[in-house]
Amino acid sequence: MENKPEKKKVHDDHRKRVRENVLKNGLSQLEDHRLLELLLFYSIPRKDTNELAHHILEDEFDESWCELLKGDLDRFKRIFGVGENTAVLLSVVGEIHRRASKPTGVKKRYYKTADDYISLAKERLEGEAVEKVYILCFDNAGKLKKSVQLSSGGEVSALLDVRKAVQTVMDCDGVKAVLCHNHPTGNCEPSAGDIDTTRSLCVMFRKLGFFLVDHIIIGENGDAFSMYSDPQFKGMFY
Repeated sequence: MENKPEKKKVHDDHRKRVRENVLKNGLSQLEDHRLLELLLFYSIPRKDTNELAHHILEDEFDESWCELLKGDLDRFKRIFGVGENTAVLLSVVGEIHRRASKPTGVKKRYYKTADDYISLAKERLEGEAVEKVYILCFDNAGKLKKSVQLSSGGEVSALLDVRKAVQTVMDCDGVKAVLCHNHPTGNCEPSAGDIDTTRSLCVMFRKLGFFLVDHIIIGENGDAFSMYSDPQFKGMFY
C-alpha cells in the first residue's frame, strides 16, 4: 500500500514531462509509439500507457498508422488491454481522418450519371473498414434530397434494411434512388446476394411509384462498379 502514491507520482511526472516536451518541441519529433502513448493519456488517466501503445501499434497493426486509422470500434474493443474509452477514442480519430481525407471540391447540384453516383458513393464509403449500405434519394431533376446509412456490418457483409430503404425514399418525396455499398476486403464485383437484393428492391420500388436507378459497389482499393452500366444488369432497373 505504501508504494502506490509513489507509483502514481512517477506516472504523473512522466505525463507532465511528455506534455512539456510537446509544448516546447511540437508533435513531429515524437516516435510513433510515443505519439500514440500521448493520445492514450486522454482515455487512460491513471495507468502507464507506453506498453499498450507498443502493443496496439506494433502487434495489432504492424506499425502502420494507415491500418490503425482504418480500425473500427469492434476491432479496437477486441484488443487486449483496450477498454471502452480507448476504443471510442481511437475510432473517433479514425473517423476524423476518413472525413478529412475525402475530396472537398465544389459539390454538384444535380446528379444524373453513373459517374455522378460513383462520386457520391465514394465520398461515403471509400476507405471504410466495414461494409456499409447507403440509400441516396433524388428528385426528378437529379437533385440529392437525402443520403441515409441503412446498415453497417462487419468486414464481409451488412444486412440491408429494406423497410428503412423504402421509408427513406417515401419520407423525402424522392422519385428515384441509388443504392450503394462497399466491399471493404474484396473487389467491386456484385455478389449473388447483391444481385438478388437489387432485383427485389427494383420490383418493390416500382410498385410504390418510384425507381431504383443504380446500385454502386465500392471495392477495397477504391474501384467502383455501376450495376446499371453493365448490360447484364441494366434491364432490372426499369
